[in-house]
Amino acid sequence: MYPNSMNAGDVARNASWINVFAGIWLIISPWIVGFGSLTAAMSNTLIVGIAVLILAGIRLGTTTPVPGASWINFLLGVWLIISPWVVGYSGSSGATVDDVVLGIIVAVFALWSALGAGTRNYAGSTAQARPPLR
Repeated sequence: MYPNSMNAGDVARNASWINVFAGIWLIISPWIVGFGSLTAAMSNTLIVGIAVLILAGIRLGTTTPVPGASWINFLLGVWLIISPWVVGYSGSSGATVDDVVLGIIVAVFALWSALGAGTRNYAGSTAQARPPLR
């Protein structure tokens, strides 16, 4: 399933690193993209960015699989996609595009991280993937 040099834990770590960078971007993007003066958009993006960064950091900082953090990040990504319409700032194209694009990125890589954390064995329990045979 994975190339010889990469196991499921490596996949989860790579995906979590991408979400660390996505979280950092979400934290600074209101001022870079130019919607820092829109309180609802800025607050939503900032809070979600902090949460994504913390959860991805937790995922990276542990030696045991923590797929729950990735699943929460997946939900945060979905929230980012729909939040411009739910919170009411869809009239700001900069904020909407930023949140929808970053929401897709966060959701996809959080899902990749959650599913890459372990594999199901024949008994149905979650186990860390075995290293490749050489």
